[in-house]
Amino acid sequence: MAAEQTEKRPDPKRRINVSDRIKNENPYYIKVSERYRAAGFLLLVLFAVFAGVMLFRFGENITYDNLVYLARDFNTAMGTDQGSFSEVRFTEQDEMTFIPFRDGVAAAGSNDVFLIGPSGDTEFSYTENYTVPVLVSSEKYLLSYSPGGRNYSIYSSVTRLSSKETAGEIVSADMSDTGAYVIAFRTSSGKYDVEVYGDNFKRIMTVHKDKHVIDSAISPDGKSIAIVSVVEGDLDVSAEIFVAAAGESEPLFRKTTASSVPLAAGYMSTGNLYVIYDDRFEFYDGSMEILYSEDLSATPPSCCGVSSSALVICCRENALGTKNRIRTFDADGKLIYNEQLSSGVLEVAPPRDAESAAGYVRTASEIIKLVSDGENESVSYTGDVVRMIDSAGGLLICRNGSVSKAFGESE
Repeated sequence: MAAEQTEKRPDPKRRINVSDRIKNENPYYIKVSERYRAAGFLLLVLFAVFAGVMLFRFGENITYDNLVYLARDFNTAMGTDQGSFSEVRFTEQDEMTFIPFRDGVAAAGSNDVFLIGPSGDTEFSYTENYTVPVLVSSEKYLLSYSPGGRNYSIYSSVTRLSSKETAGEIVSADMSDTGAYVIAFRTSSGKYDVEVYGDNFKRIMTVHKDKHVIDSAISPDGKSIAIVSVVEGDLDVSAEIFVAAAGESEPLFRKTTASSVPLAAGYMSTGNLYVIYDDRFEFYDGSMEILYSEDLSATPPSCCGVSSSALVICCRENALGTKNRIRTFDADGKLIYNEQLSSGVLEVAPPRDAESAAGYVRTASEIIKLVSDGENESVSYTGDVVRMIDSAGGLLICRNGSVSKAFGESE
């Protein structure tokens, strides 16, 4: 009888030498694997060192809000087509004001500050309780305050980043594209302090002024500041321009103009400085050399509209204000539009792109699109308008309670 065959099972207690199993493997691939493992370990160590250096050097700037802002920027870069709107409605407030910010419109009233995104959605809303709100925007941030108040806030396109209080009544403020900003206020002694803050929102200098500060500005790169003041004499007043490097109290440029009162000053995207007086207008380059100057004593300015890329000035040419001279300058200080308009003017607005328009004018019944080469366009409107804003999606008509589009879009 044949012997019965049985299946031989491995002994569970038997030890298997792993080296016997891999002795036939290719040694070349083993070396490659070891090198990749060493490289991975080295990258891990380098990343840990990098993270440690960043936390030590910039730890105070690494906040939740900034990380959210970074994520928002990535989202914006990955999808720029975020849609558009024809009209957005919101709750009416007293003393409404509007300003373009990033690809949306920032708005403020006596109760709230909020941001309307390019699709018409409300990106954020915060209670501020301003008497007369003022908004200042840059490429990165939005700043809000109320003249005569002491509180101000700074926002990204996502959230409120900072809220601070000054030691006096705020007169003016401006913000650079880097996030550095300047804020001027009247102290309890009746004098003026102009504080300059870096892009980390920490104060880097204070300029003390005995004179009445009218406006303050900071260049787009945050490296220069300008202060315009009224100097009171025994029989007359004068205007003073004070320009200094951020962090340096000694002026780089100082100029006094007799019998003039400054109305506003600011920097264009090119770093050129404009100053509007009650009787003249001046444009300076980055070295404070005159680019353009004009005497306006016979035709005083009645209103102006400014963006980083263009400036529009309206000057009355008769006592009734039925004839007005409209001038538009680009960021280089070049005069690109200079025409008379036989109509009363309530508001002027700068163009977003000087190639497509030379600006916008609002009269009592219509909005006029200024065209450098060709016929001006116009569209009628109804209701009380607070401000016109030329945005990427078209001209926005901002009212108390709504924002709508003009020129081809239904209001």
